Amino acid sequence: AMLKFKSALYLSLALALGHGIHAFSFSSSSVSSFLHAGVKSSAKSKAGGLRAMARTKTILCSLDLHARPYVGKVERAPAITPKSPLPTLYVYDHCPFCIRARMIFGLKNVRHELRFMANDEVEIPTGLVGKKIAPILEMKSVGLTMPESMDIVKRIDQDESFGAPILRTASGRKDLSAWQEKHSETFRLLQRPRYVATGILPEFAFSSARDAYVRNHPVGDFKKADWQDDSKCSPEFRWGEYRKAMQRTSELLPVANEAIKELDQLIFAPEHCTEGGLSYDDIDLFGRLRSVTIIKDLVLTDKVAAYLDY
Repeated sequence: AMLKFKSALYLSLALALGHGIHAFSFSSSSVSSFLHAGVKSSAKSKAGGLRAMARTKTILCSLDLHARPYVGKVERAPAITPKSPLPTLYVYDHCPFCIRARMIFGLKNVRHELRFMANDEVEIPTGLVGKKIAPILEMKSVGLTMPESMDIVKRIDQDESFGAPILRTASGRKDLSAWQEKHSETFRLLQRPRYVATGILPEFAFSSARDAYVRNHPVGDFKKADWQDDSKCSPEFRWGEYRKAMQRTSELLPVANEAIKELDQLIFAPEHCTEGGLSYDDIDLFGRLRSVTIIKDLVLTDKVAAYLDY
């Protein structure tokens, strides 16, 4: 199945869902948004629908969402089925670094298994790589287990058994990194409260997982050590700060919309953000940009929308 986050959360660089879903896995036929179907573009905007299905013992949750059609056409490589057992990616759905790893599997059309860990899950990642981290790639057929998103991207892209490499090297563009740094706090305040606003995202299906995320991700002017210290910031206080951040939407949204206008000038074409072709620049930018589309009423320029839709 192909995973697409469109309307409110675009994931249109052909991310692929794996097969053989187990506990803490996510089953979906077509995923079109995070929580909202309200992201707008200066072209036509169509609201998507959301259907959250009940949890079972083996499938954490399932979404079936609908969105506007593609604005571009991608010629996909023939599907590749690796040796059994299939490669497994352990991820969080909201995580931009996890999206990097998922992108290369989708772009090269490599069949794999995708497992969404609960955000407070420690045993699984620690058992695999010695610490709580995501994404993690496990390839039992070759005895490989590895973390770090860009290392995973490189490993899959340069593995000739999955076809010829498709990514150009990173350009080292300073304008893209400057844009991200300039607007990081605005998007952080808008995104983080929305991730945990409901239990729809698989890693946040349980309240304990949402609590763990809030404890580990400050909002506002707090040092992380102080934020995590219960004697200085109680769980109730931390959640209160998240609510305050959400209440600042009317103040922050215009700033975010201006940021999108700035990004418009930095994208070379719908197919790739940097002149010359698909590259590690896209792996980084799309992974981050996909996350901001959780923000309801964020206005996408035509060029940014086309880039996300391609």
